[in-house]
Amino acid sequence: METQISILAGLPPRSEILPATNVIVGRAAEVDLILSHPEVSRRHCRILWDRESWFVEDLGSQRGTVVNGSRISGRTALKPGDQIQVGPVLLAFGVGPEESSTTAELVNPIGSVLYRGRPAESIALGSDIIFGRAGEVDVLLSDPVVSRRHAMIESGPRGYRLLDLHSKSGSFVNGRRFDEHDLVIGDQIQLGPFFFVYDGKQLIRIRRLSVGRLVAIGLTKQGDIGPILNRVGFVAEPGQFIGILGPSGAGKTTLLNALSGLRPAESGKVLFDQTDLYKNLGQLRSLFGYVPQDDIVHTDLTVTEALTFAARLRLPAGTPRMEIVKLVDHTIASLGLSDRVNLKTGQLSGGQRKRVSVGVELLSRPPLLFLDEPTSGLDPLAEFKLMELLRRLADTGCTVVCTTHVMENVYLMDQIAVISEGRVVFQGPPDEARSRFGVARLSGLYDALQAIDTKNLPSFEPALPSEPEQERPPLAKKKRAFSLPILLARQFAIFRADIKNLIILLAQPIVIGALVAWVASDPQLDQFFAYIATLWFGCSNSAQEIVRELPIYRRERLVGLSRWSYLLSKFLWMGGLTAIQSLLLYATIAIGHLGTQGAAHWQVIGLILLAFSATGIGLTVSAFARTPMQAVMLVPLLLIPQILFSGFTVPTKDMTPPVLALSQIMPSFASQRIADVSFFVDRKITGDLTLQYSTAYFNLNDWYRSRTGERIKTGTVYTEIRPLWVAYLSLMLWIAAGFIGSYWLLGRKEHE
Repeated sequence: METQISILAGLPPRSEILPATNVIVGRAAEVDLILSHPEVSRRHCRILWDRESWFVEDLGSQRGTVVNGSRISGRTALKPGDQIQVGPVLLAFGVGPEESSTTAELVNPIGSVLYRGRPAESIALGSDIIFGRAGEVDVLLSDPVVSRRHAMIESGPRGYRLLDLHSKSGSFVNGRRFDEHDLVIGDQIQLGPFFFVYDGKQLIRIRRLSVGRLVAIGLTKQGDIGPILNRVGFVAEPGQFIGILGPSGAGKTTLLNALSGLRPAESGKVLFDQTDLYKNLGQLRSLFGYVPQDDIVHTDLTVTEALTFAARLRLPAGTPRMEIVKLVDHTIASLGLSDRVNLKTGQLSGGQRKRVSVGVELLSRPPLLFLDEPTSGLDPLAEFKLMELLRRLADTGCTVVCTTHVMENVYLMDQIAVISEGRVVFQGPPDEARSRFGVARLSGLYDALQAIDTKNLPSFEPALPSEPEQERPPLAKKKRAFSLPILLARQFAIFRADIKNLIILLAQPIVIGALVAWVASDPQLDQFFAYIATLWFGCSNSAQEIVRELPIYRRERLVGLSRWSYLLSKFLWMGGLTAIQSLLLYATIAIGHLGTQGAAHWQVIGLILLAFSATGIGLTVSAFARTPMQAVMLVPLLLIPQILFSGFTVPTKDMTPPVLALSQIMPSFASQRIADVSFFVDRKITGDLTLQYSTAYFNLNDWYRSRTGERIKTGTVYTEIRPLWVAYLSLMLWIAAGFIGSYWLLGRKEHE
């Protein structure tokens, strides 16, 4: 005998026909009526037809089953219109869509939120606030399920605490019932049928909890030698822990990237809560967490520093610092790293570093978390602890999907999806996989896949959503914190953390400058060494900056980091650091020679501009290279031409026209021109002067004769500074070219 049941509150409203006369209700994927809420037990209750009547019985659930306000202990008869409370989910038994709408109106006749007498979609927090159905409360929630005095938020020195005031239906945070709870950014609060999210300053009303059901249909992607994905189907229910298994090259990572929208499939669709992911990628991407195989934290930062900077980059502008601290502390505690907070992440074990990478993603409290081979390279104990952590995350309502090739801890998963030759040939509980492939242990799965022709196995076809596809309205864009100051602060923290590197960077220019002052007595040679060393400092300092941070950058880019801000922070920091090194070198040489030769202010300006030009060249190399080693190897190939085409080792008078044309675009040539002018500007031309600065004189004389047709006359005061401004302009163009080139190449790296 068929009958209907409808969801009134606690989950998105829907009505379904009971599929059988013995229906298991719960959170597990294998039950008959799935209620995807973490507070619902995996097998919560049973609804059954017995001869002439329908009955409901609890299956030992943690929160119990309530019928019409009374908790049941045994089999209880049902009649049409009865209300069944399954955890925080309210069901109406025996009514269809039209009747359930009427019932819902009776349960929630107004559904409004009044904050101090006025309708409100957000509730600013400050003083103590009481929620309830009585007239004297601060926030009036008009629903019979809400108690007269239901809950209270009180402020204290550690932020805000949410208290349940012995309400009848209970209060829930992130799907868990509580009596007292310290609010943390991202907490989702349920009071009766009303839902709110806490952002650190206020409660924002939402229409439902983030759930995270994911369905993929017909995903296809071509590779160089054939399809990597071949009409793949996949489904992930909220709160499940699902592993994607398969041999190397089967398409696990490609499938994960397609499901997450990181690299969408060429055809097919992915539905997230019945909304097309690919059509709404910009709005939905922030709801996903993604942990790549590479660590996405800076190894020179402590655990607390790494998570704090990640939180500041992800959270909206104006988020109170105290709330960020609470969020970071809460995340560290959930990762089991409270005794490692002050250790650098580079000093952690592989499993602990991977947990920190997971923690970076948990800061934004995503309903769906993807991980690519999270246990790769870990020892068995670290692997178990990480998989156990992911199991706990799924139990809190977060949907966890990870690729893996190991089988020892698969029993912790709700489901596994087996992919072979670009097709999902099985998805279901691990126990079913053993019988499906005829293996006693799942460790024999890969051998079984090799022994059979998987092309003859049918592809997994997910059941289509029972509700029609909906277009999710555009999400309100959160105004994130201005990232440039945060990025610069992070650069400083990384720089400060490595004392040896700090000493080397500051000692380099002093040692080189002292050697130059000791060996060289020609002021022209001093200037040559100064600008060549500056080019070397800038290129070598920044050549590895981007390429070694690519996994971190790519992930932060997905959560809203501006490419412009990221690159500008690198330019300002590395350029400033190189400028400091250059000035230390210049000062050391000057001290060694008891003073400077030429116009020092023009020389210093030129070195500062060259420092940023060299930084731009180094960052362009870094954005171009595929590995840090490749970047290091490219630096000498760029520096040697700077020496050859500078106009010092080979004076301009000895250059052929093609060589001179090439030289004139080099930053080293511009620096040499600045040095040349600095020796003569505002000075009377004499024979001794031209002999003392012969290279500079011949370079300037060639330029002067090419413009005027005459030589620089002896006895006159040299005032022609146009070569100086042209050189400055050339260096500024190199700065712009370096920024534009690295910006463009970095954009290409985002999609590799």
